[in-house]
Amino acid sequence: METKATTANSEYAWAEYLHCMEGTPDAESLPVSKPAAVSPVTGLLACLALTAASYWIVALPVWPFLINGRRPLEPVTIAIILGMIAGNCIPLPKELQPGIKFSVKKLLSWGIVLLGARLDFKDVLNLGAVGVGMSVLVVILSLVLMLLLTRWLKLSGKLGTLLGVGTAICGGTAVVAAAPLIEADEHDVTFGVATVTLLGLVAMFLLPVIGHWLALSSTAFGIWAGLTIHQLPQVVAAGFAYSPQAEEHAIIIKLARICLLAPLVFIVGIVYARHKAKKHEAVSHRKINYFSMFPKFIFGFLALALLRAKGWLPDISVHFPDQVANGTQYSLPAVAQTCSAFFITMSMAAVGLETKFKAMKQTGLRPLVAATISAAVITVVTLALIKLLKIG
Repeated sequence: METKATTANSEYAWAEYLHCMEGTPDAESLPVSKPAAVSPVTGLLACLALTAASYWIVALPVWPFLINGRRPLEPVTIAIILGMIAGNCIPLPKELQPGIKFSVKKLLSWGIVLLGARLDFKDVLNLGAVGVGMSVLVVILSLVLMLLLTRWLKLSGKLGTLLGVGTAICGGTAVVAAAPLIEADEHDVTFGVATVTLLGLVAMFLLPVIGHWLALSSTAFGIWAGLTIHQLPQVVAAGFAYSPQAEEHAIIIKLARICLLAPLVFIVGIVYARHKAKKHEAVSHRKINYFSMFPKFIFGFLALALLRAKGWLPDISVHFPDQVANGTQYSLPAVAQTCSAFFITMSMAAVGLETKFKAMKQTGLRPLVAATISAAVITVVTLALIKLLKIG
């Protein structure tokens, strides 16, 4: 059964670049677009230029890039800001789009995979267990809050469900995945995706500032960011802006949270089907490939973390006897870390280029109020829980 939610809609295409990071929901629930026949080289060069500029800017010996001998800003933060400025002030040629999409969908995945090379697999398992446990609490709290706010603000039940699922798991991806199962209309999908993505962008910039103000440890901030920020690219940017350790912890927690997407969408579909059956309406049974909702790059991330824990990522010495007297030694984890940081920064420049302020105006006021209250409550509750449990 085809629903309005399956129709391509340019109003929320501005957020489509974020969907790929949490897995690929059923193809029927995603906006359909024809693949571009243009080479990605031009777009990649644009992202590379923004990345180079961000590295140059953060190295400037002036405030706010240098404060009391410290450099509080990371290239990833500058890259996404530069991208947002360029993307909203300059009409971007269509030739840039393939390279921009490639930077987000591929380079960010590679960056996260390479990040596993500098992690201890025991940390992944420990934080992952914590992440799943706390994520379950976040899911329950999000759905209960949105149920109450939906009634209070008199939103449609389907929109409230989409906002609850999007806030609980991974923003726009969860919204798009759940929409066909509850037969949400196009208008609700548009508002749901735009609202949770907008709030995620705000949190991406705001949480590192609050974290430094509260003097949170890298572990505490990473868990906090992973539990509260909606989209994985936004989590990566916030964690990277705080500290490399915070980035690692934030990604682990977020990946644990993403694992709940398929079971949550399954439960939502079952509840809606039973609700329809009680009204004696025909229930459409759609076959959903829930495994497709699981981002495949997680396997690479875990594999490199395991190799790191086993000591199977050695140091390599390179000798050039005719040119250089002494050989050069390279540590594979260190090289992977450098490449990871560069790929992530480059992908964040692409995210900035794709973020359109004009399209954000499509967000409705009442859905935005509901999602903002829910996100604020979850942010405060999770921070209080982290403090109470003395995590980090």
